[in-house]
Amino acid sequence: MIGVHLLIDGVLHQSVDEEVGRRILSELPALTGMKVLAGPYVVEGVPENPGWTGFVIIDKSHISIHTFYEGNKVSIDVFSCKTFDEEVVLRYLEKHLPFKKMKTRMLERAEE
Repeated sequence: MIGVHLLIDGVLHQSVDEEVGRRILSELPALTGMKVLAGPYVVEGVPENPGWTGFVIIDKSHISIHTFYEGNKVSIDVFSCKTFDEEVVLRYLEKHLPFKKMKTRMLERAEE
C-alpha cells in the first residue's frame, strides 16, 4: 500500500474565511497522528474562480482544502502514507465547517 486518500466534497450553508482554513489545517494533522512539516499555506483565488485554497505538508503527505464562493462548495483531501481514522477527521470537519451536504470517499492507493 502506498497510502490512503480521504476525499470530501461538499456544500456549505455559508462560505468560510481563510482563517477557518488556516485553523483546520493547523489542527487536523495532530488528529491523524501526523506532524506538520510545512505550512499551512492559504491563498486567495483569482477573480475568475473566487474562493481560497489551503494546504499543509505533513510528515506522511498532505492535507488540502479548496473553497469556491460560488455555490459555497468545498473540496478537501487528506492523503497519507500512514493509515488514520477517517471518522475522527469527518467529525472534526463537521464541527468546524457548516456543511449542508457532504460526500466522502476513502481510497487505498497501492502499487500495481
